[in-house]
Formats: sequence, structure tokens, C-alpha cells
Amino acid sequence: MVKQKTFLTLFLIISKFSSCEIIFSKEISIIETVKIWDKAPHNAFTDLEYYKGKWYCAFREGNGHAGSGDYGRIRVIRSNEGKAWQSVALLAKEKVDLRDAKLSVTPDNNLLLNSCEYRVDNDSDSIRNNTSITFLSSNGIDWSNENKIADKNFWLWQTTWHNSKGYALGYRWGHNDMTRLYTTTNGIDYTQLVDHLRPPNDKSNEHAMLFDSENTAHMLLRRDNTSSNEAGHALLGKASPPYKDWEWRRLNIRIGGPAMIQIDPDTIIACVRRYGNTNWTELGWINTNTAKYEPALKLPSGGDTSYAGLVWHKKVLWISYYSSHEGKSSIYLSKVKIR
Repeated sequence: MVKQKTFLTLFLIISKFSSCEIIFSKEISIIETVKIWDKAPHNAFTDLEYYKGKWYCAFREGNGHAGSGDYGRIRVIRSNEGKAWQSVALLAKEKVDLRDAKLSVTPDNNLLLNSCEYRVDNDSDSIRNNTSITFLSSNGIDWSNENKIADKNFWLWQTTWHNSKGYALGYRWGHNDMTRLYTTTNGIDYTQLVDHLRPPNDKSNEHAMLFDSENTAHMLLRRDNTSSNEAGHALLGKASPPYKDWEWRRLNIRIGGPAMIQIDPDTIIACVRRYGNTNWTELGWINTNTAKYEPALKLPSGGDTSYAGLVWHKKVLWISYYSSHEGKSSIYLSKVKIR
């Protein structure tokens, strides 16, 4: 078990209106960080949800990060108070790599798990061979059969719910990459809302999304465009209902594995992979007015790391993520105080 406590005071300037600036401070501190799972050779790509009074963490178990012959499985573990965790489900399919479990709660109070079937033994650089799927559960233990969703070869990263409707960005890898925005009301049937949300060959892929009190959608979008340093910087998107016309601005950093949450009307925080001599997982403030990312707090992490789940619960930010800074890739849970 790993526990670490740190303390940091941050002073941020947020321009809410053109005529004035609001200056405020945020104190952020790690309450504790605990390793909660390390039983597979490689444990990674997490998400976290508080559902019917219990904590659920979902992640991939495999032999490595990805590769031919590595057929990942989705493990779901549960805890009453976030301390002792037990496995309650294992989702697997023969000769298929199940990846990137993302949890959410549907309008009819089912637990939804987005994932992707990646056929790692039958793949090419032209079009990556994958199928997006979902599973549903009313208790977090018993899961439905897989539901194949959206268009073939589009990877739907996660579903974000707002006003009883779910939204999910799908991206296609390969030489002919592209993006589509989908909607759903039940986590089973997904329909296309916007084709070419980003231009072709933009290399946009993983995303995080939220809706503010004015029903504006905000999307944090990873890009892997290597044509220049700035071309690989993340994007911040914004749209008003019905979310068909998007405004995009380039952030000041490159990221991986984005997660994002709004904890009060003035505060949006992201958890991302940062790149350097060794990668790390970091919390940072998102300013939607200036399209700036401000580093806030580095979590205990390094190497193969990131892909967080975020839950704001009783004024504490709960964060699941994975990291290999202590050896093999393992699942960690951090609790962070922000005030």
C-alpha cells in the first residue's frame, strides 16, 4: 500500500467577463494514494463510478499495454467505502482485446460500461479493426451480453449524460482517420449527430466531455498529430444545444488519457497523462474562457500511466488511475481535497 500526502496552494485568474477578472485561490492536497489492484501482468486504463452506494472501478487486464496475441479482459472491482476491494465481474471474449472500460449511469439507473473489441491479430495501418460495445448492469455484478454500437471501426471512447441523453465521440484510426459524435438514450442504440466533428487527418481520438449549468458542452480532445509540436496539442471544444456546431481552440499542452470534471461553477479540473523524459499523471485546471491548462498536482506516477476516472463525492475528488512507477502497471486510487 502506498500513501502520500502533499499540499499545494494555487492562485488562478479566470476571466469570466470581458469587463472584469475574478481572482481566487484553490488549495489542493492529496489525502491518500493507495494501490488497489495488481493481480494481472498489466493492469491499466481505468474508470471509476459511485453507484447505488458502492464504488466501482473498471479496468483492463492484459499481458502488456497492447499487441498481437494480447487479449485483454475487463475487470470490475467493488468497494463499500473505497478501502477493501473485491472483484465482482470479469468480461472477456476469445481472441479479442477488450479495452478502455468507461463507466456511467444511464437515465434509468443502470450502470453502463463502454468498451471496444480490438482484433489485434487482424489489424492494419489503413483501418484499425475494432468494434465499439457496451454492457449494462443493474447491480454492478451481473452484466448483459455485449451490445455492438455505432459504426464499424469507430471507437466510442465514453458516454457522457446530460438531460437524459448520452453523448459519445467516436474516432477511426489509421491513414483515413476521422471523428463522429453520437447520441443515445439507453446505452444500446447510438445514432450519429455530427459527422467529421474534426477535419480528416487531424489525428483526434480520446476525449473527455462535460456540460455546464448553461447547457454548454465542453470537450477536452487528445490529438496525436506529429506534423508539428503545436499540431499535437490537445483541443478544447465548445458547443451549445443541439451540439452540432463546435468551436475549437488549441490548448497549451500535449496530453493523453483525458478525464475532466466540474466540481463547482468556477472550477473545472482535468486528469491527464503528461509527456517528458518519463510520463506522469497530473491534475490540472481547465480555463474554458482562455483555453489554457494550468498544472495543479502530480499524482504518484511514472512510466506507463494515466487513464483516470474522476468522481466528486462529499467534497473530495476520487481518482482511479494506473501507473508503473513501482514496477509493473497497477491500479491506484487517490483522494484529493480541493478548497
